[in-house]
Amino acid sequence: MATGFKSIQRNRVKKDPGYETLFEKITEKTNGEKKSLSWYRAAVRAEASAYQKDMRRYVAAERRDNAGSANENDQNMLRTYTVSGHLYMFEYKAKMKWLPYYDRFPLVYVIKAGRNEFFGANLHYMSPKRRIITIKKLLEGRIDIPKRCFHKYLTNHVDGLYLDLAAVEWDTAILLPTEDFVRTVNGHFFPYDKELVWEETNENYYDNIKGRRVIEGYGKASDKEMVK
Repeated sequence: MATGFKSIQRNRVKKDPGYETLFEKITEKTNGEKKSLSWYRAAVRAEASAYQKDMRRYVAAERRDNAGSANENDQNMLRTYTVSGHLYMFEYKAKMKWLPYYDRFPLVYVIKAGRNEFFGANLHYMSPKRRIITIKKLLEGRIDIPKRCFHKYLTNHVDGLYLDLAAVEWDTAILLPTEDFVRTVNGHFFPYDKELVWEETNENYYDNIKGRRVIEGYGKASDKEMVK
């Protein structure tokens, strides 16, 4: 098992789960035990297959979860804007004029956020093994991420809400096969091989942005504590 993987696992099983999101289903499958990386990969792949490429289902599932009993909700939150220090999943439509390709469903750790744009690292630009190392460092309070992962995102190109992932879900989120890299040819979208993206990142893997992790809240102490 990778060092630090699932280091903050909840290790609890719900007696009355009610409606469960994908993240809750993965936790439920652990039966309160720590599992290996290969186990998580298999479990995530099995559960995520039901979502296919319909990215809105993640948000829809969280909506249904939040509508239920507070005791049964997970700690993920749906947001209308981003703040620094959080990890988000969202759907994005980039301007393709200067981009050879982009990820339509990024997993972004936000470094700096503003009203019209935000800057952060899309962890999908790294292989899952590299993501585990990055997440472990983030949870220790350190930013150490290849420069190639960083991008500026325009808020008016985000389609829908942001899924703000609680720290207890980060190690599940990095294994979800949700990266959707595409390129355009004469105005038409075509898939771009994620393996090629990872290879390009590996070529400059140690050209990194480093710093101390700074977490901003949404006005309530509980929101800030959630992602520590």
